[in-house]
Amino acid sequence: MIIDAHHHLADDWEPYVDKLRAVCGELGIDRVCVTALTGPPFATNEQLVEALRQHPDLLIGYGFYRLGVDTPALVDDLHAAGCRGMKFIWPLVNYDDDIALPAYERCEVLGMPALFHLGIVWPFEEDQALDVSSARMQPVLLDRIARHCPELNIIGAHLGNPDYFMAAELARLHKNVYFDLTGSTLKKKGPEFIGEVFWWGRNERYGNVGYGIPPYQKILFGTDVDPEEMEDIHADYQQVMDTLQMSETDRRMIMGGTAERLFGL
Repeated sequence: MIIDAHHHLADDWEPYVDKLRAVCGELGIDRVCVTALTGPPFATNEQLVEALRQHPDLLIGYGFYRLGVDTPALVDDLHAAGCRGMKFIWPLVNYDDDIALPAYERCEVLGMPALFHLGIVWPFEEDQALDVSSARMQPVLLDRIARHCPELNIIGAHLGNPDYFMAAELARLHKNVYFDLTGSTLKKKGPEFIGEVFWWGRNERYGNVGYGIPPYQKILFGTDVDPEEMEDIHADYQQVMDTLQMSETDRRMIMGGTAERLFGL
């Protein structure tokens, strides 16, 4: 399977899913992991659940959870409603704050991968009302979470932009930490740079570091763009895999095999 592991569902989700399905058909993408957020221009949790109900063959859902606002019961509710993962962004506390841990513990128990926005976050008109701060979403904050919840599958977005080396080191250190290359990462960093930060994949002495998971298999394919732009992101991933001369196994795992395993498909 080819799985887009990071995609946002629009609030006008019905025509949006129609466009998404058409583009996925052209690109050979089998499933798309879609996230909810606070509302327009993005879908709410309620809209996400309805979209999942109507399109179970295409969509995999990340429910949206706001740390410092929501309670762990929301994780259970969204899981029961059909969400297979949780999305974390715009927290009111640092990702690794004590307040946040119970939500991750519920995800761990329920087998729900956790997708974290990492690094810088684009400003928008609701920033002040939501009290948005990039400082609370830094890659290093995943370290405590990975140690506290060793069976929680953690997906960090954007390879931690701009803290790429820290993100890759977390993937090396923790068997349950993975990253996608969405956002501006592949627009400002070339394939050679990706090979550099995943350095242990090129070093025979350290080839076994990473708990037996080859380094490139810690990367997930994701687009994080509108359907009209998905082909461009798909091509970026292909360029990385071609330039780094990745094996067929690594390519298969990046493009969907690892996501298939994390979501238990």
